[in-house]
Amino acid sequence: MVSIITVNYNNTKVTLELLRSIEKLGMKDIQMVVVDNGSRENPGPLLKAQHPWITFVRSDINLGFAGGNNLGIRKAKGDYFFFINNDTEFKADILPRLVSMMKSNPAIGVLCPLLYYFDTPDVMQYAGFTPFNKVTCRNECLTATAAADDEGLSYTSFPHGAAMMIPKRVVEAVGMMPETYFLYYEEHDWAEMIKKHGFKIAVDTQSMLFHKESQTVGPISELKSYFMSRNRILFMRRNSRSFYLTLFWIYFLLVATPKNLVSYALKKQWGNIKAHLAGIGWNFQSPIYSQKIGYKFNNLRYS
Repeated sequence: MVSIITVNYNNTKVTLELLRSIEKLGMKDIQMVVVDNGSRENPGPLLKAQHPWITFVRSDINLGFAGGNNLGIRKAKGDYFFFINNDTEFKADILPRLVSMMKSNPAIGVLCPLLYYFDTPDVMQYAGFTPFNKVTCRNECLTATAAADDEGLSYTSFPHGAAMMIPKRVVEAVGMMPETYFLYYEEHDWAEMIKKHGFKIAVDTQSMLFHKESQTVGPISELKSYFMSRNRILFMRRNSRSFYLTLFWIYFLLVATPKNLVSYALKKQWGNIKAHLAGIGWNFQSPIYSQKIGYKFNNLRYS
């Protein structure tokens, strides 16, 4: 059995569209786990009324991306967990092939399909990631299929959190997704944990899923500015040797931060300046494995 796990947050309409795409394909041997991550209104009655076959679980508070998926893991019964964003849709049943690839390649710890943009289905969004630069903590998302082996597998540095299959045995060996990030970088850190246990990250170039994420990057919110700053540093603290971490701090404080602050100032995004600095400050106050989030969402205050 495959347990498909998705997290809903104030976007029930999109979640229903995902569930309908699964129903149309008549997928077998699946458990559909829908986690509601503290939405303003409980979508459980509506989701269960239209799709009584799902396993629904609700958190009264927003647990973040990792926390929501971990809650789904606790309800999952499958031998394989397929984590997908609720703004994805299936055009074909790719699960049997993904499972087959993982069975025949037990060294693979995470397997992703190719991601294409839903609104422009001929444009690829994800075919793998390059490694992070050891000084800048920057990497690139590959948008063209890399060389694949005879089975159609392409090995890569990181999975995409919008669609990734992980065997239950790997989660049991490695542990669940690190919740200290709350938003952004958590699947990358999880991938580092998985690789340290000797597993590989791969993309199946014969499977595809469609993602409703826009190709156009909109204005950066204070929330994103805070967590991108906070978690970029946290990722390096957890995954870098002291020499490279020192070089990263020099780069981040003397190059990246001034560049971001000037950009925000030119756009008069004063809240983003405060958020970026708060993200840096969190890392000076919190231990490396702290579960403290350090951000109050309702009134945009920082702690």
